[in-house]
Amino acid sequence: MSSSPYQWRFQIRDLEEFSGVKAHTIRIWEKRYGLLRPDRTDTNIRTYGLEELKALLNVAYLNQHGKKISAIAKLSLTEREQLVREMSAVQKDLDGALNTLKMAMLSFDEALFDGTCARFRAKEGFRALVEKLFLPLLEHIGMLWQTNSICPSHEHFVSNLVRQKLCAEVDAIPPPAIGQGPLTVLYLPESEIHELGLLYVLYLLRASGKPTVYLGQSVPMDDLAQLAALTNGPLRYISFITAFPSAEHLPVYAKGLTNLLPMDRATIWFCGSQVGRAGDVRWPSGVHAFRHVRDLLAELDRITA
Repeated sequence: MSSSPYQWRFQIRDLEEFSGVKAHTIRIWEKRYGLLRPDRTDTNIRTYGLEELKALLNVAYLNQHGKKISAIAKLSLTEREQLVREMSAVQKDLDGALNTLKMAMLSFDEALFDGTCARFRAKEGFRALVEKLFLPLLEHIGMLWQTNSICPSHEHFVSNLVRQKLCAEVDAIPPPAIGQGPLTVLYLPESEIHELGLLYVLYLLRASGKPTVYLGQSVPMDDLAQLAALTNGPLRYISFITAFPSAEHLPVYAKGLTNLLPMDRATIWFCGSQVGRAGDVRWPSGVHAFRHVRDLLAELDRITA
């Protein structure tokens, strides 16, 4: 047994969630073809290791792209991995791209990650890359990381690759001059460091020609008020609340923010997992809470159309 503080063991529902393969099908593949070799707990519950998860992702990818399970079962683990690489290099049907990114994460394979992203983007565009691949990938990672099923290094690996791509896209767009319409201020509260969603919103606003000020991580509330005092005209503050402040403290934070900002010309948008956990809160006037990033993106589309 590993001395790692992380489980490194998955139940079949975790494999189903991560791979998209139904638990019933996983059991058939396991029993009939020996594709997985789970351990069992004292109460006879199947548990699977990280290698079994990687193997399932490879099998699912090959099966989704026309390979029969009976043929896949005859291949060694190395042969399956090589075939996945070869198929992903020429694959025009990109339905398996998300699984390929998961495999790249589990193997810390930056070349596989970048190649998959480049092919998907060439066909679908950058926005589809973020919303159809990166968002679901990060949601799955977050689910497994929060249950201590995978090591945080997996999350850091993927998050930094995604961050690099977002920063490159933002940097390629010249910022519009301040004063050409309402100003959007993008920031994270003190102690909050999860900025991928915020960077993507920055990209969308820049791409639509909207003036922005990006303050980034861990911004004190007083700094937001000082910025407002130095500007004229309408202001929109956008923040993602992933960890801090917590859901129970978020309404108090929102109230404190509205007391500091000139709410006659300012609005505040909150999004993130803590917003979802806050439930049905009566937010102060001028505060708009989005429980899911897709809701915020839909509202962005409306104001940037």
